[in-house]
Amino acid sequence: MKCKKILSMILAGLMTLGLISCSSESNENIIEGNSENGEEVVVATSVAVVKILDALGVKISGVPTTSYELPSSTEGAVEVGNPMNPDLEIIKSLNPSIVVSVDTLGSDYMELFTQNNIPSEFVSLESLDGLKNAIETLGERFNAVEKADDLLNQIEQKEGEVKIKAESLEKKDVLVLFAAPGATMIATAKSYVGSLVELVGGKNIVEDNSTSFITYNKEDLAMLDPEMILVMVHALPEQTKAALEAEMATDTAWQSINAVKEGKVIYLDNNYFGMSANLKVIEGLDLLSDIVHGDEE
Repeated sequence: MKCKKILSMILAGLMTLGLISCSSESNENIIEGNSENGEEVVVATSVAVVKILDALGVKISGVPTTSYELPSSTEGAVEVGNPMNPDLEIIKSLNPSIVVSVDTLGSDYMELFTQNNIPSEFVSLESLDGLKNAIETLGERFNAVEKADDLLNQIEQKEGEVKIKAESLEKKDVLVLFAAPGATMIATAKSYVGSLVELVGGKNIVEDNSTSFITYNKEDLAMLDPEMILVMVHALPEQTKAALEAEMATDTAWQSINAVKEGKVIYLDNNYFGMSANLKVIEGLDLLSDIVHGDEE
């Protein structure tokens, strides 16, 4: 599909910037790994995965190279390269018991670990359900079921709270955009942020759940009439935001949308809202509910 090719190109571009942390079934290579002083040697190639493992009390020996802040428990851990393109030689030098990654980049990425005899576990973080499944899976894998259950209880409690709150509020028509250097796509309800919008009582104005992100043309864009536009900005956020703002200010298709003319375009904090689900979802749901329904409370 055209949009998948475009998204692949976007991800390839982001790879060179090294600024993002990034569904399918879990895949594990059954290979005997190393242990260090009786402890497993664990490598995580995604910031979101690092934070899950940290919350589960798992010692992490290898972490992704990233601009995002990592937990203090990872101080002294070896950087293993960009989340989009980890350095397999560095990873192999650690002789890991297991490498935990996200499956977003597909089967070719996953096959690299098999070809290099690196034991690995892949989790899906494309949705809130995927996040919960990952917590459960990793809790069992690292004998941290009690901590995993506690995290899941916190998330599910917050889910329940925002659902109850949403029932008493008017549904808002929302357009969710994914903006990266050089490209902008529409995020559907199948995407992580799109699913959160539905959860807090918003309605994705583009009803296409066949894929997480879709392209748009000028004719279709001019026909949309969302009450607000939410934008996820990735990689070089200030530059990406400035470019999209300039486009919206000058492009006739964007200018035909009332939400743009009325200044109802909101840029989401990428520490909370990104392509991958993360443990900030509890705070994120409250923030998003306030954004979507702020004028009703």
